[in-house]
Amino acid sequence: MIVSSLLVMSSYSQSAGSINVRLRGEIIDRPQSSRLLLKKEGEDPRSIEVISIPIVNGKFEYDLNCDHEELYELVFYDEFQRGIWRSVEFFSEHGIINFTLHPDDRFEMNKVEGGKNNREYRDYYSIGSKKEETITNELMAKIEEATKEGLNVDSIAEALQYSAFQEMLSWQLQYIREHPTIVGYGILMSATRNVLQTPFDISPYAEAYQTIFAPRYPDHPYSEQMQTLFTGLSIKAGVSFVDFTTGDLTGKPVKLSDRIAGRPAILHLWASWCGPCRRDGKALIPVYEEFREKGFVVIGVAREKNVATAIAAAELDEYPWENLVELNDAEQIWNKYGIGNAGGSIFLIDEKGIIVAVAPSIEEVRNFLEKKF
Repeated sequence: MIVSSLLVMSSYSQSAGSINVRLRGEIIDRPQSSRLLLKKEGEDPRSIEVISIPIVNGKFEYDLNCDHEELYELVFYDEFQRGIWRSVEFFSEHGIINFTLHPDDRFEMNKVEGGKNNREYRDYYSIGSKKEETITNELMAKIEEATKEGLNVDSIAEALQYSAFQEMLSWQLQYIREHPTIVGYGILMSATRNVLQTPFDISPYAEAYQTIFAPRYPDHPYSEQMQTLFTGLSIKAGVSFVDFTTGDLTGKPVKLSDRIAGRPAILHLWASWCGPCRRDGKALIPVYEEFREKGFVVIGVAREKNVATAIAAAELDEYPWENLVELNDAEQIWNKYGIGNAGGSIFLIDEKGIIVAVAPSIEEVRNFLEKKF
């Protein structure tokens, strides 16, 4: 539904925070599962250090101490290893939260019980599931009717599915607007990330953020994250690049604008775990070598959990330019550039700091540089 190594910590404690949550759970019929991963909703375990919670004799327990009420996710480590998983979502809040978790084919039997936020989120999910079931049944009935009439079902089905998804999004937005709670804000945060990956209009989500939630929760992390998401949405050819500061491979802070000011440049966002990103980087090397003496600059930034993986990958790929590191998404660089769910991309920037192209081909880069020099 639309509403729907990593061993950093294995003990039952976390750094002190103002909200103390005891997570308790029972695992049903999952002998293959030995641990759970705990992360905030929207975090990517490939680039963020997450918490590992051991499962012992079909049970787990963990004390989560945090500073804000936020939407979190539990992921079975064995599912994460396979690259396909369904997250169990819950809101952090004072007290005990009890979980009963089943295999994926019985996912709907999972229970999350404890606290007013999780009760509200459970009610939202229940209402949404019924709404989605109704829309799906209506969709199937229309497709069946079109089949009986001998119409082109493929084209009709695509249009109907688009309409059904739009109807579900409209319901979700209405729910968010009618529930200006931290749960509503968490739903808005998650929904915005999802819609950014679709052709649907993002402006209603921006409006809900600006008029309802930002004034109500000015100091909540969601407000800064939403602003970052909308900043990334503006990244395209013809706008100024977004400046940032992050560490180099020795940990020394580097400001992007200090490196590219007054010169045509490539910002290469990549990750050691992103094969396509690294292939793009290696393809850039001949172009860089050809134009570097004329003033062309390439700055790489690796999205990593530790510096060592960035160093090893940069050395293996033999990047001849300076590489920086974004550790644990600390500066939100990927979101600022509108690619929060991706491993990376390439941004061609002219000497005035204007983005010329997003994800250009090597030929496009070469043609630009030949005209420039």
